[in-house]
Amino acid sequence: MSDPAQRSADRLLAQQTALARFGELALHSDDLQAILHDACRLVAEGLGTGLAKVLELQPDGRTLLVRAGVGWKPGVVGHVTLKAEPGTLEGLALSSPEAVVSEDTETEARFPIAEFMRDHGVRSLVNVTVIGADSRPPYGLLEVDSRAPRAFDADEIAFLQTYANMLAAAVDRLRAGDELRARAADVERLFRELQHRVKNNLQVIIGLMQLQSRRARSPETLDALRVVRQRVDALRLLHDKLYLAGDVDRVDLGAYLGELAGTLLRFHAEDEHGIRLVLEMRRIIVPPEQAAPLGLIVNEFITNSLKYAFDAAPRGGEGTRGTIGLRLEPTRGGELRVILCDNGRGLPEERSGGTGMRLVEGLARQLSARLDWSPAGRGTRLTLQFRLLPLR
Repeated sequence: MSDPAQRSADRLLAQQTALARFGELALHSDDLQAILHDACRLVAEGLGTGLAKVLELQPDGRTLLVRAGVGWKPGVVGHVTLKAEPGTLEGLALSSPEAVVSEDTETEARFPIAEFMRDHGVRSLVNVTVIGADSRPPYGLLEVDSRAPRAFDADEIAFLQTYANMLAAAVDRLRAGDELRARAADVERLFRELQHRVKNNLQVIIGLMQLQSRRARSPETLDALRVVRQRVDALRLLHDKLYLAGDVDRVDLGAYLGELAGTLLRFHAEDEHGIRLVLEMRRIIVPPEQAAPLGLIVNEFITNSLKYAFDAAPRGGEGTRGTIGLRLEPTRGGELRVILCDNGRGLPEERSGGTGMRLVEGLARQLSARLDWSPAGRGTRLTLQFRLLPLR
């Protein structure tokens, strides 16, 4: 093979190798600066120029920043800016669909050569546009510069354009990722703000019900207000867990239900002496849409047990009147089982289907849970079993 043919083959091999290496980097790296730097390095190697740069178009649409480059002295990359105005190389390059080539800057009459390029001895150059995606403005220019006068043939220009297109795809991928992350951050911020407002609104509702309770005169009204307040408080506690933990899409169910059960007993502390709470909890993480109905079910069961299951408290408040239990456990089939029980009077033979029981059954349907009421010795047992939703 003759020397010119060998040089041509070697050059083609170098260009193909550069494209392959850059393609792998552009597909997998999330570091834009590294991608731009390697684009300059590999394209300079592929064309044998020693100098290359990426000019990034700034938001004003007129200024180009030397964003990355190889072969330049300190103070150029990341600092030098050029104006893409009529009569300039940059203005011509951005307005032209074809590559802009200058074989000898000493005789170039179409545009002036930037001072920093003259300081580096640039005699020839070729640049192509790095296009923008979806009709957006171009990202900028990819340019190679040579210290010796030379002509860039059609194959070299096609190689440079291919490189610029791969670079455009990499920039678009990273920009799309940045936009998605920014949107996700905005959504999360708005969701946290919404959770905070919901929690505050629930607290306001509880305060209003406390005010109404102080004004109420009939026992029936006081009892109804207390029941509703406890239901709202169960939701308020859930929002506290979400807001304070910082995880708006997951809840430690064992901690939440255990704290809720304890809060209910403390709420009834004055008239429910001698009731013992037994908790058998696991740390199981669930989404809020499952934690909320479970919290309301626990609230209904414990409230009804405290209200109906046990005899009146003995004078002096001493002795144990009964036990309320709450167990949370995974099953072998991959489901979750929640068991609530007491050792009180038990369910009546003919159930009236009151508001509390209907609410529990409706919440169980919301969970797609199998619900079972059964005797527990002389008490009552409620078992729920359902499949956990996947966490986001």
